[in-house]
Amino acid sequence: MNREEREKLFLENVKRELDAGADRLDEKTLLRLRKARQRALDEAEKRRWRFAVPKWLTAGGLATAMVVAVSVSFWLRAPREGFPVRQAEDVEILAAQENLDISKDLDFYCWLTAVDNER
Repeated sequence: MNREEREKLFLENVKRELDAGADRLDEKTLLRLRKARQRALDEAEKRRWRFAVPKWLTAGGLATAMVVAVSVSFWLRAPREGFPVRQAEDVEILAAQENLDISKDLDFYCWLTAVDNER
């Protein structure tokens, strides 16, 4: 008989003896065991809820998430460098048909952009 078989046989014998001993317990001992088990379960239930997240922390987390979401949306919508934001009047001037001769002068637009960026 090898070591594993001896351990298995030993565990079976221990289990059988423990089960037989549990079957022979009197009512007073069984009542005490039931009360102790119920106290242990109640204490475990209290400890489980002790580590729950408080409601104010949940609300704070939600508020933080909303602020981050709004900040990211503003950041993504912000104008990028190199793409100047034009006013409505500038767009109207550039789109007008009578100002086609000005559009031929690219240096003028570069100068105008540089002046706007300096302000």
